[in-house]
Amino acid sequence: MNNIGLKYSPFKLELSNKFENSKAKIFERKGFIIKLESNGKTGYGEANPLPEFGSETFEQDEEALKDFKLNLNILPDDFIESIEDSLRALSDLPALRHGFEQAILNLLCVKANISLNEILNCTSRPEIKVNAVIGLLNPAESASAALRLVKEGFTTLKIKAGREQFNDDLNCLVAIQKAVGDDVKLRIDANGKWNTIEAIENLKALESFNIEYVEQPVNNLIGFQKVSKKSSIPLAADESIRSFDDARNFIQSHTIKALVLKPMLLGGIIPTLKIIKIAERENLKVIISSSFESSLGRSWAIFAASTVKEEIAHGLDTARFLKNDLYPNPYPVRNGRIFLQNNN
Repeated sequence: MNNIGLKYSPFKLELSNKFENSKAKIFERKGFIIKLESNGKTGYGEANPLPEFGSETFEQDEEALKDFKLNLNILPDDFIESIEDSLRALSDLPALRHGFEQAILNLLCVKANISLNEILNCTSRPEIKVNAVIGLLNPAESASAALRLVKEGFTTLKIKAGREQFNDDLNCLVAIQKAVGDDVKLRIDANGKWNTIEAIENLKALESFNIEYVEQPVNNLIGFQKVSKKSSIPLAADESIRSFDDARNFIQSHTIKALVLKPMLLGGIIPTLKIIKIAERENLKVIISSSFESSLGRSWAIFAASTVKEEIAHGLDTARFLKNDLYPNPYPVRNGRIFLQNNN
């Protein structure tokens, strides 16, 4: 593919309300739209770093873009490897790599007039279940939000935990379960807030709830190994998975039952699909999560979720948190699901 023109433009998305977890308060999202042009055809991608969750910063992407030269040499018999080779210089900038990978693949699809499913040799589900997220609210607010979300059609709720006092987390969970009953699945996300001893004690206190898994109770693999031996509640890794090697190490450790994968923070769809493949081979649950991107970047996460074999709720209901978006949302959540079109 020759004569590729590169343009990029910064953008900012404001959240309608701040989103708070134990690690950070998010008020806005800043990133770049990557535009690649070749012989009258165009491909777009989104780079939307989230340093609070382990990516590079906006400023690092901005600096890298000033001097970046895309040397894209697509080999017909192995174009995936060609793309990876072309983007190897961006390995330490996963969000920016995501933006370029998305733009390249979209450009290839336009030029060849084929779908992303065809170009990546994968199939997609026609619809995806979605979980809803409840941030660090007080018990009454948490219960009210949970009841409203269940009425909207959600059957899985992800509850942010990791307050300074665990009893405050516990009180919110009690209020939520009382409001929605036992039929709704609960996912608890501590965002690595607890140390190993706290995690073991806290998970013991959570055993009476209908919990599908506890996400990121501690920060590292050694902590996961210690906690998994003491807890009957399944564990999931999120922030600890920021590369293919991270995922492989966790999978081989046999300490988790689920992986939460954010394509924006993993460098795009290609590394994400590789992780999905090895995780499914080991019978682990795979949950794809967006990271408050615009509808462009979110579409990549939605596509990744559509390739997961198990019907499981994914973390893709983030559009509701945005005050503004760059493009109309092609994949709104309806009755707790996203419905895809033109899948193969």
